[in-house]
Amino acid sequence: MLDSYFQYRDYLSGLECNFRCVEDCNAPGCWMTDVIVEVTFFDLIRFSLVYNNPVSSLFVNHCHIGLQDCEQNPRYKLIVVKLKKPCHFLQETICIVHGSKPLDCVLFPEIHQINGLLHELARCPIFFKFPCLKDAIVVSDKRSKALKKLRRMSLGEKALSSYLLFGAPSFIIDHKPLSRQLKRENQKNRQFSVKDYERLVVEKLKPTGLLGGIMDEVSKLDTRHGMESLFEKLEDDSLMRPLLEKIVRPEFIHRLKGDHVKRLRRNLQRPEVAFM
Repeated sequence: MLDSYFQYRDYLSGLECNFRCVEDCNAPGCWMTDVIVEVTFFDLIRFSLVYNNPVSSLFVNHCHIGLQDCEQNPRYKLIVVKLKKPCHFLQETICIVHGSKPLDCVLFPEIHQINGLLHELARCPIFFKFPCLKDAIVVSDKRSKALKKLRRMSLGEKALSSYLLFGAPSFIIDHKPLSRQLKRENQKNRQFSVKDYERLVVEKLKPTGLLGGIMDEVSKLDTRHGMESLFEKLEDDSLMRPLLEKIVRPEFIHRLKGDHVKRLRRNLQRPEVAFM
C-alpha cells in the first residue's frame, strides 16, 4: 500500500510537467521565510524511504511548528508543520530532493494557474521576485487533471497529519491574544514578525503537553509498521470523510490559555459585508 501510493503520487507529479524554474531565479521560494511549505507525515515518510533517514530525525532537523493564514477567515491562523528556511535540501540553486519533494512544492505554482489565481498571486509583495509568475504557465488538460488529483491527495494528507498531531484536521487558533501579549511584553515595538508569533505559540504549547505528544506521533513513523498503520488510516473512509469535510468547513477555533487549549465553536466563513 505504502509503496504503490508513492509510485502513483510520483507518477502524477511528473505527468506532462512542462514547468521549469528559470535559470536566473536564484530559488527565492526555497530560502524566503515568508513562503510557507507545509510538511505532512507523508512528505516525511517519502524523504525517509528515499534517503534512509528516520522520520523523527527529519522532523527535528528540517521542520518546525509554525503559523499560516486561515483561508476561511483572515482573523485566524493555522498551526502547521513547516519546512525550515532556508531549505536544507537546497544546494546553491539546486533542489537535491526534487524527485521526492513535498506536495506543496510540487503544486506550486501550476495549481494557481489552473485555478485562475496566478495573476493575483504575482501581485503579492512576497512574490515580486518570482520570475516564474511573470507570465502565464502552459498546463495541458492531462496535467491539469493530475494536479487536481494531487491537490485532493494533499488535502487528505494534511487533514490526517494535523488530526494525529493536534487532534483536529485544521488546528485553527485565534491569534489576537498573542498580539496583545506581544504588545504588553514589547511596549516600544508595535511591529512583530511571524517568528515572534511562532516563538510565543511554541511557548504556550509547552505546558499543554501537546509538543510531547507530537514527538510521540512522529516517532511511531520510524518503523515500517508505523508507516503502514498511517496509510491504513488514510484508506479508512469512515475516518477520512469527516476529516476532509472539517478541513474544508471548519467549525472550531482554539485558544491557547494557560496550560490548556480551549476549543470554541465559531463560524469561520468570511463576512459578506465589511462593516466600517
